[in-house]
Amino acid sequence: MKDVKRIWLGGIVLALSVTSFYCSPDQNTNNTQDLALLGGLLETPEKGAGNLAGLDNADPKAQNILDDLTSVVYGSYDVVYIPGAVCGNGTPYKIFVDRADGILDWILGYSSRLLVYMEPGGACWDYESCTGQTGIRGAANPNGIPDNHMNFGAFIDPNVPGGSPNAVISPIILRNHPTGQNVKTSNWNKVFIPYCTGDVYAGNKVASYSDPTGQNPPITYRHVGAKNMELVINWLKNNFNKPKEMFVSGCSAGGAGSMINYHFIRKALSPSKSYLLNDSGPIFPAPGFGNQWPLQQKIKDAWNTEYFISKAQPDFPSVDIRADYGKISEALAQKYPNDKLAITLFRRDANYSMYSYARFYGLDENNPADKEYIIGTLWAQDIENLKAQYDRYPNLEYFIPYYRSINESHCTSIVEFTGTEIENTGITLGTFINDYLLGSSTFRSFFESVNPNDANVTNFWFALVNLLL
Repeated sequence: MKDVKRIWLGGIVLALSVTSFYCSPDQNTNNTQDLALLGGLLETPEKGAGNLAGLDNADPKAQNILDDLTSVVYGSYDVVYIPGAVCGNGTPYKIFVDRADGILDWILGYSSRLLVYMEPGGACWDYESCTGQTGIRGAANPNGIPDNHMNFGAFIDPNVPGGSPNAVISPIILRNHPTGQNVKTSNWNKVFIPYCTGDVYAGNKVASYSDPTGQNPPITYRHVGAKNMELVINWLKNNFNKPKEMFVSGCSAGGAGSMINYHFIRKALSPSKSYLLNDSGPIFPAPGFGNQWPLQQKIKDAWNTEYFISKAQPDFPSVDIRADYGKISEALAQKYPNDKLAITLFRRDANYSMYSYARFYGLDENNPADKEYIIGTLWAQDIENLKAQYDRYPNLEYFIPYYRSINESHCTSIVEFTGTEIENTGITLGTFINDYLLGSSTFRSFFESVNPNDANVTNFWFALVNLLL
């Protein structure tokens, strides 16, 4: 049968009918499930097994054309293995690098600037979540990272294993966004940090999880994200030391990871100017008044987060991050008063909020009343606590729109910036990044009031993403 492949190019969906490519319903399902990772909080199924049978039928010329076309939009990444680093299943860990090493890049100053982007992908801390059981939110890439992880052409070709939608997740990392919604980082050096340890880049523990039903053997999961990051940062220092500007970002698990590792990255690389944007991975103030406290206590033991805390705490003598992980924002603000440090999330995020509270408060996210309590009460209260915290520091700012009709209102920086407008101001997250975070405009926060009209904001790309999800 014909398989119609769609790629974004110059704002147009190219439909390539390739009669020599064949796929089964199972292969289509794999791609659909992978696309659900656009928000970064669902487990990725093992894609390769279902596609290997079709490799003999693939047309290499067609695949090469597909790769060339997609690289124009998404960029072309080199694979860099990080010796000593491993994924959750023990396979070798690697990062992906798109260098701005052309003559024009040097003339325009792109080659002296660096974007570090951390991949989304959920989290896990027990047998149910680390095995991706139905109905339990788990972690991405449990089977490791393939060399073609950043090859979107491979992802949309069902005959080729590998590839990931996270290669095209954000205008922040795309070389040429189809809608033209690029930001200033588009032409910088870009280092994509994959996620495969289920611990928001914060752990250093090899865990064994037993099946509570006793029906299946135990599994071993390496929550070694923090240890991996030490090795990655050493590589970054040897290859991109002292950039003129550095922007550290990521969404969801990658957002939390960007905040957790910002100090270590910044300390090692010593950029002239440095920025942080944590997209939808909030670490809320917790003890005494924060609803995220049970989650923070759970991961403390499950991942051995004391490993990274013990390395960071001496550099933050006036802020006790051991007692409250949510104080990491304050520690960074005090340590780096000249850096611009920002967070963005939706008020109606129905994804990260479920991770943060549902299983810890005995709530069923499939029950409308429970779901509304999570978003409208627990999540909303923690956002207010975060705003109060950020308002105390001039270099901490937030960008919090109300709602968007894709991806459970999760991650403001993915797909495009449409739908992130703050009411009728015309200010989107893209404007916030270019003008306030990376620009010369006075750094400031934005918070959208309750705005049901956000549900009516849609366009072709929203419809396409929702169709694929």
